[in-house]
Amino acid sequence: MKKLLLIAAIGLFTVSSLTAQSAKFGVTGGLLNVNADVKLSALGFDIANLDAINKTGFYVGLIVDIEATEKLHIQPELTYGSAGDLSYIYLPVMAKYYVADKFYVQAGPQLSFSSNLDDVKGTIRDLEGVLGTETNIDDVLKTVGIDLGFGAGYNINDNFAVQARYAFALTDRYSGPLGGALDIKEGTINVGVAYFF
Repeated sequence: MKKLLLIAAIGLFTVSSLTAQSAKFGVTGGLLNVNADVKLSALGFDIANLDAINKTGFYVGLIVDIEATEKLHIQPELTYGSAGDLSYIYLPVMAKYYVADKFYVQAGPQLSFSSNLDDVKGTIRDLEGVLGTETNIDDVLKTVGIDLGFGAGYNINDNFAVQARYAFALTDRYSGPLGGALDIKEGTINVGVAYFF
């Protein structure tokens, strides 16, 4: 995972360096809310839908704004987020479209790397214990996920911006013996500021 993060960081800054004349670098941070649902189903029917996690914390990181056109910008980020016992590293690449002078909407993919999923593991252990399918949770819980994010933001001035984003998981993090019967889907909300140098 460390190699993957290093490659992602190098790629982020290489792309930004190639377009340095139209790129702004900065830092970002704010409030993070993580919500994870665990759904158990059989024969097409939902048996249980558990709100396994709903935790609030923070995120901090690096941000780049690359101007593709006057209205369309590309915004890669590399952030660390922590909420309760959960911790993640996020690599979103947002397409920003200015619908007004300083107001923009954004959407794009996001890679999420989990470094601690103890709360999710506890919920799965409980479910597998009841169903008699106990496994080594570390072997069946994926640490990398792909999300889709969308949101909006506003440039206060040339240096400061505020933004809010919701991202939901496109991938299931569970690959254990319950297979398609057990789905883990996460969603994140982040509201924060960005400062560009």
